[in-house]
Amino acid sequence: MTTAAEPAVFDAWINLPYLPGEVTPDPSVVARFKRGNSAYEGGETIADVVAEMDRLGVEAGVLTKVPRDITPPYVHGTKSGEQVLRDTCERLAKIAADHPGRFLTSVGIDPRLGYEAAKHVRIAVREYGITCIRIIPMFTGIAIDDKLAYPLYTAACDEGAVVSINVGVPGPMKPAKLQRTILIDEVALAFPELKLVMSHLGDPWISETVAMLIKHPNVFAMTAGWAPKYIPEEILRFAERRNPGKLMWASDYPILPIERAVVEGRAVPLTGAAREGYLGANARKVFGHGL
Repeated sequence: MTTAAEPAVFDAWINLPYLPGEVTPDPSVVARFKRGNSAYEGGETIADVVAEMDRLGVEAGVLTKVPRDITPPYVHGTKSGEQVLRDTCERLAKIAADHPGRFLTSVGIDPRLGYEAAKHVRIAVREYGITCIRIIPMFTGIAIDDKLAYPLYTAACDEGAVVSINVGVPGPMKPAKLQRTILIDEVALAFPELKLVMSHLGDPWISETVAMLIKHPNVFAMTAGWAPKYIPEEILRFAERRNPGKLMWASDYPILPIERAVVEGRAVPLTGAAREGYLGANARKVFGHGL
């Protein structure tokens, strides 16, 4: 239940639950997060996720699927192709239709496809109602600002889609430099009307994350993959004192259990507009939920 003391909660990143046997848990991620929850291994359903959202007062969220495989460090892990895209979008669209008003949808697209990636963006948005395009550089093998990604950025901007990009050192054993936060800079300059959401906060380049949030009106950040009690003080200070409209809460389920992310998120030392924005208002505005 939402009250004046408890702002509405909106989850900026919920991963589509894995089908049993659909994915092999990445050993490096399992070791890093030390979870006892079996959701990462598959078997939970979207009904389980919705029930947990209801129990914890999470009103809605962005449901995400990035088709990928676990691969060695220097081999890309993103699954590509129009049929992969359509199969993924159909799963997301059906869930959104089955739960009206509960989920916006986000799909991973491979920017290495160049102009074909732009066509995939148009298919996702126009035919399946996708709201957000996700790029995970560690799995594509190219950097945030690589020229191959520019057709994707152009199409997303033209279609009014948000682009969410992983920043910082990855959990999986993949190269970090592809996700250095400062690489957002020239993309934001080239596409000032494109909403860019940095995911995972950009550790160890936290000062660069804050700099991008200050510099660019079209750049935002979500705390996906971070237990909220560990959010860097520099990030919280920015949200509280500089701009309450830039930071978003996200569980990154099932990497973190929704319950832990909600409980710790509500306990984060933000006040007023910064707290309301962090827990849901900022994400709803950026992704267009309820507008």
